[in-house]
Amino acid sequence: MNCCNRNICGAADKSGNYFLNGYHCAEAVVRGSIEHAGMKPDEIVRYATPFGGGYGKTFQEACGALSGALIVIGHLYGRNEAGQSWDYPAALAEIIRDKFLEKYGTTKCINLREKFGPEAQQQKCSEIVRWISCEVMDELELEN
Repeated sequence: MNCCNRNICGAADKSGNYFLNGYHCAEAVVRGSIEHAGMKPDEIVRYATPFGGGYGKTFQEACGALSGALIVIGHLYGRNEAGQSWDYPAALAEIIRDKFLEKYGTTKCINLREKFGPEAQQQKCSEIVRWISCEVMDELELEN
């Protein structure tokens, strides 16, 4: 993975290391990205736990790394009152989803796992974790 911005790559490095050291995909993206943003991820990473493995280890729904990226967007820009607009975080989520679809052709965990095969799954999922962390931080930097 090539990062054009070394600062943004810090999130990818952190997330990748967390993934390789026991955190699942969604947790790793949230922990690495939120930590890179200068916040404490301890409470936030808990929200990502059920999203790993395509939602609760079912592998049937969205990739956990993608879900983790959306949790990061929600934490940073989500609304906390019913009347507030959610256009901005929704637009960011759409951008990240579209980039994911363009790169991988699917957002579903099971499709990715089948595409990668059991031998390459850990390595390929690690690449996704790193890539999506870089992409979400890149979008957040572009928008700020």
